[in-house]
Amino acid sequence: MKNILKRILFSIILLCWLFTPYAWAETPQYGGTLKLLGGNPRSFDNADWSYQHSADTGIFMEHLLAGDLQKGPRGSNIFNFLPSTWIPENALRGELAESWEVKKDPLCVVFHLRKGIQWIEKKDVMKAREFTADDVVYSMTRWKDSRRATPLFLDFVDRWEATDRYTVVMHMKTWNANWAYRTAWGYYDAVQAPEQSKTEKPGHWTNATGTGPMMITNFRRGHSVEYTKNPNYWDTAIIDGKRYKFPFIDKLITYNIMDRTTQLTALRTGKLDMLPLVFGENFKKLIKDIPELIWYQNAPMYTFMIALRMDRKPFDDIRVRRALNLAVNQQEIVDKLYDGDARLYSWPFPKYYTQVYTPFEKLPKTTQELYSYNPEKAKKLLAEAGYPNGFTFTAQYTTENERVAEMAPLIIKYLKDVGVDMVLEPIDTTAFFGLMIRKKHKEALFFASSYSNPYSMVRMNFLPRQTWNPYMMNDSEMEKKFIEILSDPTMSEAEGYEEMRKMAIHAVDQAPSIILPMQNSYFVRWPWVKNVYDERSVGCARVGPIYARMWIDQKLKKKMGFDD
Repeated sequence: MKNILKRILFSIILLCWLFTPYAWAETPQYGGTLKLLGGNPRSFDNADWSYQHSADTGIFMEHLLAGDLQKGPRGSNIFNFLPSTWIPENALRGELAESWEVKKDPLCVVFHLRKGIQWIEKKDVMKAREFTADDVVYSMTRWKDSRRATPLFLDFVDRWEATDRYTVVMHMKTWNANWAYRTAWGYYDAVQAPEQSKTEKPGHWTNATGTGPMMITNFRRGHSVEYTKNPNYWDTAIIDGKRYKFPFIDKLITYNIMDRTTQLTALRTGKLDMLPLVFGENFKKLIKDIPELIWYQNAPMYTFMIALRMDRKPFDDIRVRRALNLAVNQQEIVDKLYDGDARLYSWPFPKYYTQVYTPFEKLPKTTQELYSYNPEKAKKLLAEAGYPNGFTFTAQYTTENERVAEMAPLIIKYLKDVGVDMVLEPIDTTAFFGLMIRKKHKEALFFASSYSNPYSMVRMNFLPRQTWNPYMMNDSEMEKKFIEILSDPTMSEAEGYEEMRKMAIHAVDQAPSIILPMQNSYFVRWPWVKNVYDERSVGCARVGPIYARMWIDQKLKKKMGFDD
């Protein structure tokens, strides 16, 4: 009882403090350790072309460009910094580059680099020294020429050239409207020190270095990654008239915790300062038990669906694909399975993709219909397509996907009601992605489609020969139009986005999948973590500059009964 009264009293004090005038205009504090959930890095070498590279190295490696956080919620708010793989041109800033110029004749991008940036010293790898244009040329050329390079990704690049110590030029063979994402703030293009690249194991953490806010100092595979403050980091900001050097924290630890129950326990006990994904009853109980926690509802980062192979019977017939969508009562899944805490419509672009989002009421009627429940029409369409008695098909899924266990019984029942039998086939994650990449998967696949930048979203999902096109969509006219738009140097950014918006809607209207509702999730943090604005990425899951701006109110943390 005594502990309960103490917690209630503290909650009252904390609420009074939070709503005191100017409570948010706090003085930043240096020191402390930020403890977060993190991934399990695969490789620290950009020439390995790991899709996780920007996330794995984003605390200590930097790119030529990055999202400008002062253009987000903490500043002018022209962009929300929620998407991982999309930043419009007007929300970018130079990172390793101070500025850049796009030239059409000759076709190139000229990057003017920041002076005085220092590489972090790494024992037995390199001494601290100044970052220069030659480093960019070496890193980008080695990365482009890697035998593991993604096919066609950099075909538009001719060569990189250092014209002086602080100027580097990317020469292009052809125009590519998506050049910045592919070469300057994307998944693979972190600028890597030549000294690291020339080591015997450039992908090993002991050889990894960078120019970013933190230095990697320990890596325990499957457990954690530890970073310490880079005292020579170049970036600063003026807060209340005073200039501060980043980062504020002394140390950062990211833990690889897969089990959701263990994640929640780690947050409750202060082992984690923040938790990015909390769902349903777990979220409600957490907030009820610890009302001091601060939370935000997450924007969806992907859409869950059952991809239907359009190159095989029976799903080569659009009537069959539309019938299966009409057979599934999506609103009932929202209401009964997720207690209303889910989103019915968020694909191909969610609402926070403001420049390419189409409100539901403005979708074509045929597209809107895919979200409706009409089993009688589903039966009629199946009969018209030659399946009056239905059919049986197999849907594969990865054993790690907990959503399948939640949804599958309902979906099986809905389809059974129109005469269709769905048989589930569980496979391990490695085999799942191997089958999808080789296009050897069966006629259906439980699939999570991540949101990317507008051009990549259309390319990855709907164009032929793409890894993340499990529907096997193959529309030659759409592919031709996409290439024309991407390579048109006269098309403005806004015009290109509008074309992608229309192209994506056209693709979804072909019913390449059974679109399923997305349960809402929540981002939760302790109140001692300061300067948090719900930004998720400065480019392709890279969070280093965001964490560099956070600080720990160490007095408040101790007052709440926790220590580093």
